[in-house]
Amino acid sequence: MRSYGGVDIIGAGLVGLSLARELAGMGISTTVYDGKGRVSDGAAKASGIFSAAGLDRIGIPYRDSVVNTLNGATLHAGGEALRIKAGGVQAYVADRGMLAEAAMRAAEEAGAEVLLNRRLSRAQLLERAHGERIIVGADGAVSTVASAFGFPDIKEYVLTYKAEYEVARMRDRSMVGLYFDNRIAHRFFGWTVPYSETRLEIGIGISDRARITSASAFRRFVAEGGIAELEGGAKMVNGYASLIPLTARRRTVIGNVALVGDAAGQVKATTGGGIIFGVSCAKLLAQQIKRAIGGTGRLHEYDTMWRKRFGMDLKMHSILHKYYSTVDSRTLGLFFKMSRLFGSEEFFSKYGDMDRPSLMLKRFFLRGLAR
Repeated sequence: MRSYGGVDIIGAGLVGLSLARELAGMGISTTVYDGKGRVSDGAAKASGIFSAAGLDRIGIPYRDSVVNTLNGATLHAGGEALRIKAGGVQAYVADRGMLAEAAMRAAEEAGAEVLLNRRLSRAQLLERAHGERIIVGADGAVSTVASAFGFPDIKEYVLTYKAEYEVARMRDRSMVGLYFDNRIAHRFFGWTVPYSETRLEIGIGISDRARITSASAFRRFVAEGGIAELEGGAKMVNGYASLIPLTARRRTVIGNVALVGDAAGQVKATTGGGIIFGVSCAKLLAQQIKRAIGGTGRLHEYDTMWRKRFGMDLKMHSILHKYYSTVDSRTLGLFFKMSRLFGSEEFFSKYGDMDRPSLMLKRFFLRGLAR
């Protein structure tokens, strides 16, 4: 069995820094490398919505970064709307830059070394892999680590474009809006996220198989999406394009190299959210790295571990995505209408789970059996 002396993590995002905190807390020599000048650089490209339960689980000090709390969502399709609103806080809108800074502080306090402005080339990565340290790619959807070591490709990506608007009025700052229309948001959806009484994020995602850019889809969504908050003098203040994986890689460990987070494709296909799953997988990876260094396990077992723990939920997210991304908006609108008639709004408001659809399904069946 190969002997390892420590871990090099490529990528100082929330997942990479969370892994560094876990490993350093175990007394394992851990260094994080990233080409960014600050960990907060580029953080605004992604939406800052996190499930309340999920954010509590991942262990990053987040309270100071929260800018809004959310109680639910209104789903729009084919002229119909399905309103799902719970009694308490279901999700947080966080300043991702502040959250990244908090994650870095936690990693460094645990004993990890975080080296910014240090982008490693493919040649440097390959050279390090011949040493006595484990290499972890936590470097995002277009992972240099995955490319350098020949990991299987991610089969589909979502291209996104989002912007913040100063708006004249906000209908309900506790509710997200989701807009399903494959004519505009090919194989994904548009969204609105309230940041405050007057600040709103508007975004859209499209499959990379679409024949338009995300910026073009965004302009059409703003023009045709029927977003009420844009009426009456809304002003766009910024705009960002980004890329997120929609499928997991078939392998996430090769030799002494592992992938985690977006680099591994550990992302909810329904929403493109990957932080909660990614950090949860990072915790499993930290445990397996400790075993590998201690000689009581092998690194490749991590690949089986995270799929066993989260594979069913990711598969269910994929099934749900396949449904809403292939039906036309009128059919989906009819589904929303029928859901209202059968009381689904009440059920989802009470038992919905943003991260664990398998748990939600168990609750559904238990609720049915209890009647």
